Amino acid sequence: MRAVSRQDATPPELYHGVFRLEPLANGEHQLARHPSGPTMMPDPHGRLLRIATVDSKASAICPSCERPGQGGFVSFVQDLRLVYACPSCRQLVWLPGA
Repeated sequence: MRAVSRQDATPPELYHGVFRLEPLANGEHQLARHPSGPTMMPDPHGRLLRIATVDSKASAICPSCERPGQGGFVSFVQDLRLVYACPSCRQLVWLPGA
């Protein structure tokens, strides 16, 4: 069994391995890009999408829980939707494309 370090403490299924949680001094968390994250992730219907960009530690308000935080955004090559990864409610929120 492999030991889990504090840097790897985020379960791999959380955010499909794209991000990891990093604690802040105030007890909140921010998201950082996982250094060995995947190049693809599934949409809510299970279709694999190739990741185009990953933006972490992005100041935003979660569309789901409405809390401000340092979350992350993912865009895709073949899809105009974005995903917001929330460090507060720990969800991936799919946003409609333009």
